[in-house]
Amino acid sequence: MEMKKVLKYAMEIGECMLVSGAGVSRVEDTISRICKAYGAKEANVFSITSSIVTTIEDEKGEILTQTKRIRSYKTDFTKLDELNQLSRYMCKRNFRKKRKLKRKISEIKKGKVVVFTEEVLTSAVIAAAWTSFYGGGITEGIIAMIAGAFVAVLARYIKILAPNEMVLNFLLSFFVAAFAYISAKFGLTEDYGKIIIGNIMLLVPGVAFVNALRDMIGGDMMSGILRVCESILLAVFLAAGSFMALM
Repeated sequence: MEMKKVLKYAMEIGECMLVSGAGVSRVEDTISRICKAYGAKEANVFSITSSIVTTIEDEKGEILTQTKRIRSYKTDFTKLDELNQLSRYMCKRNFRKKRKLKRKISEIKKGKVVVFTEEVLTSAVIAAAWTSFYGGGITEGIIAMIAGAFVAVLARYIKILAPNEMVLNFLLSFFVAAFAYISAKFGLTEDYGKIIIGNIMLLVPGVAFVNALRDMIGGDMMSGILRVCESILLAVFLAAGSFMALM
C-alpha cells in the first residue's frame, strides 16, 4: 500500500479515536505504529484536543505531512475499542487491499445506529438514577425522569441553533433548573435541588476531565491543560445556566 494511503487511513483512525474519547498519547502511539508497520522509517505525531499533525519519512526519503482539525467530540467506548482492535490487526497482518480497510474504517465510523427513542429513554433513566443516588425520593425521581427526557430532545434540536457546546450546556442547565423550580412552586416536590443535580450529571464533562488528568500525568501538559480549561468552562456554563434560572 502506498505511504500516502497509509498516512491517510492512519490519520482517519487517529481522528476517530480522539473524537471517541481516547487520550492524545494513545492517538499518537497508534498513528505512529501503523505508519511504521507499513514501512515508514520515521513517524512524528503531534496531537492536542483540537488537532493532529503527522509527518512521516518513507523508505525513499520522501517526507509526507497531514493535518486533521478536530471540532467536536462524542464519547463512544465501543467505537474506541473497535478502532483499537483494527489498529492492532493492521500492525500485525498488514492490510494489502485498501478497499477492505476503507470499508472497515467506514463501518466503525458509522457505528451502531441509536434510535432516538432509546436515547431519550436512556437519558431519562440516568437522570432518575442520579437523583435517587443523591437522596431524592420517588416523586423527585419521576420529575427528574421527565426532565431528563426533555434534555435529550432539546439537546438534539437546540444543537442546530447553539453556536458551540458551552452555549448549549447553558441553555440545557437553564431548562433543567427552571423545570425543577416550577415543579416545586406547584407543590409537586419540596427538594428541587436533587432534581437539578440528577439532570446536571447528564451534562458534566467527566470523561474529558479524567482524560485531561491522564494526559498531564503522561507528560502531555499542553493537551491536558487545554482539556482542563475546556472542562472548567463547561462546568461554569452549567452552573451559570442553573443560577440564572433560579434567579
